[in-house]
Amino acid sequence: MKPKHNPTTLTTPTVHSFRRTLLKGTLGLACAVTVSSLGLTACGLISTNILDKTFELSTQKFSLDFGTTTGKVPTVACTVAGDPKCSALATQVSAAGGTATGICDTTAKSCSAEIAVTKSYPVTLSNDPTFVQTVGSKAISIVKAIELNYGANNASTVNLPEMELYIGPETAKTPTDKDVYLIDKIPAIAKGTVVADKSRKIIVQAGSPAFERFSYYLSNPKVPFLLMLSGKPTVKAGDDLPSGKVDVTITPAFTVGLPL
Repeated sequence: MKPKHNPTTLTTPTVHSFRRTLLKGTLGLACAVTVSSLGLTACGLISTNILDKTFELSTQKFSLDFGTTTGKVPTVACTVAGDPKCSALATQVSAAGGTATGICDTTAKSCSAEIAVTKSYPVTLSNDPTFVQTVGSKAISIVKAIELNYGANNASTVNLPEMELYIGPETAKTPTDKDVYLIDKIPAIAKGTVVADKSRKIIVQAGSPAFERFSYYLSNPKVPFLLMLSGKPTVKAGDDLPSGKVDVTITPAFTVGLPL
């Protein structure tokens, strides 16, 4: 009597075939994850053709020049926001290198002036000597880390508030323009303060829009872009009128994977 065939029972060849298919799929998935996360060029093998290199670009200097005006910010009384007398104060402040806007402090009942300053530094990586020496014509396989080391010398009469650093295309004029992305904020720098060059650091977070833009320009070094520094210092009645100069130095540093 022939045994009854159970359709749910797998024969030995079928079991072996199923195991091979499952193993193949598992290895394929592991390979895909490895390539995606580590930037490898082949499955099952750690690429020995990629070399990590860290290099700095030339130091970039942002200068905010408030001119040579002397004297004090006059006292102008106000009562409500938008008081036209505050606009008149802004014309008296009229800081060089910035646009002053009158503001009424309704608590102090006194006008102050907010000075909007934006400075840009153009960059073309293919023209930077360090980039040419380190990377040259090699294709960057992966960008692993981006740091911006900075320093400052506030020799002006203005206390600088927190400032914002952006990256954008060469055509950008303001932080709100298309394809301009915030990198990070630089903490406030009081007047008379000196911060040694490269003594402070901004780490550009991987996966952020700024990191992706830096990565794009690193992979396309002939495409020009700019770094943009923006701040809004404020002076109030009795403060020194804005004068003097502020220098902020920024030295970008990158760790990238290069083919041997």
